[in-house]
Amino acid sequence: MPGKKRILRDDILDAAVRVIQQSDTGTLTMRTLAKELGCSTQPIYYEFQNQEKLTEELLLYIRHKYLKARCSSYRDYAWVFLTFAEKEKQLFRFLYLRPRSAESKLLEDENQQQTIEFLVSTLEMEKQQAEEMHQRMQYYCYGLGTMIATGYRRMSVHEIDKELTDFFCILLRSYKHLSDEAKINYWLNRSRHLVE
Repeated sequence: MPGKKRILRDDILDAAVRVIQQSDTGTLTMRTLAKELGCSTQPIYYEFQNQEKLTEELLLYIRHKYLKARCSSYRDYAWVFLTFAEKEKQLFRFLYLRPRSAESKLLEDENQQQTIEFLVSTLEMEKQQAEEMHQRMQYYCYGLGTMIATGYRRMSVHEIDKELTDFFCILLRSYKHLSDEAKINYWLNRSRHLVE
């Protein structure tokens, strides 16, 4: 008689993603996960010990699978995030609209390091200045993503382009101390594809 099929860690994480995607509330329990896998809760507890450990691993798994990006422009990073908010509303809610402790980071950015490096080299900024600028862009995109994921606002491709470009120009004016439109356009072009 063949042995029972072992349920692997990635099988559990993939099933957890499906449970969240199919849920109206975005909730995940060990029982709903076991039902999705067609097994008891025992293999899940064996891999993750408790709900908190499962959630912690799942957050990392989703961010890496859906938000890790290799981008050629600063705008592309925002696109990855906002496209995720549009296409994966429940996963976005699970990642970003869950209750968190006061010590938690607002945004866990899978692309943080490469984005900062991109800004430092492309915009010729100090690292601290690039981090601060990017944090402001994150907050802005977080707000847009939340509106998109909750159905508060639908945005066309053109509207998203305009919003991102307009806000990036505000940031450039502030962080590069620019008032001349030609210089703003120069730095927009340096950032590649921010203006179509």
